[in-house]
Amino acid sequence: MTRLSAAVLAVVALAAAVPARADDVAEAKARFRKGVDLYRERRWRDAMAEFEAAYRLKPHGTIHFNVAQCRERVEDWPGALRSYHDYLREVPDANDRAAVRAAMRRLEERLAAAGAQLLLVYTDPPGAQLSIDGKERGKTPLHAVLAPGKYELVVSLDGHETVKDHIELSASGSRVIDVVLRGVARTPASAAAVPDLTARPPVAAPPVAPVVPVVPVVPAPASARPRRHLPVWIAAGTAAAAVVTGAILGWSARQDAAAIDAMSAPDRAAATQRARDAQTKARAANVLYALGGGAAAVGGTLFVLEARF
Repeated sequence: MTRLSAAVLAVVALAAAVPARADDVAEAKARFRKGVDLYRERRWRDAMAEFEAAYRLKPHGTIHFNVAQCRERVEDWPGALRSYHDYLREVPDANDRAAVRAAMRRLEERLAAAGAQLLLVYTDPPGAQLSIDGKERGKTPLHAVLAPGKYELVVSLDGHETVKDHIELSASGSRVIDVVLRGVARTPASAAAVPDLTARPPVAAPPVAPVVPVVPVVPAPASARPRRHLPVWIAAGTAAAAVVTGAILGWSARQDAAAIDAMSAPDRAAATQRARDAQTKARAANVLYALGGGAAAVGGTLFVLEARF
């Protein structure tokens, strides 16, 4: 992917990834920075090892892009293509998606010229055993370089149903297979039904005609019928809408803040604008939270009043 700027390697918001221990976060950032330095020194394989170590400590989809860049430079075309696929899967809203797609297309053309193509298999949950035409290939997620043609896939995982499928791999491009594995309910051997040979069959009592009392059906008075609590529902709906909207604005504010931290080069104007946007959204979110709390309190009061009167 020679036309994508190497400066993008420094744009990874590790702080926005999944929660991790503080020690892991610090080490992940250190390994990532070391990988950037090694990349600039053109030590591609060493840089790739540092990026992969950072991902294991604190996963973030953008690191796959860095790994793909390193793999391209050591001419590992299948590995680079796999890393680009992982990048787009974990960062679906990436701004450079079109450029990455173009780079992937060039790699697929290289593989096609060699008479091969890439098959990628992902499973939910991961870690399933994959066999292709009866040969074990490893655990998912997994990529395999194959000649174009038809293949039988078998995906198996303990405690889940085995999946068998026939697929065809085209010569023109890579193929991605996603498999959702269904769990299988197991019955412990100790819970198997065992007949009780000591139990005696019940003795049937003589039939007795049931006595059914005749009770007149009287409709309940209007005052005893359940109320609809319409004002309560209106207040509850208002509270829910305010809280959800406030949460969205708060999330957007955090995204703006994360974007400032992720800038690869100083840009005072852009950073100032994002900071203002984040502050405005945060204030609006606080107002909506207050509105939601007030609406919830009103709804609770109305519910109590209706229950009493």
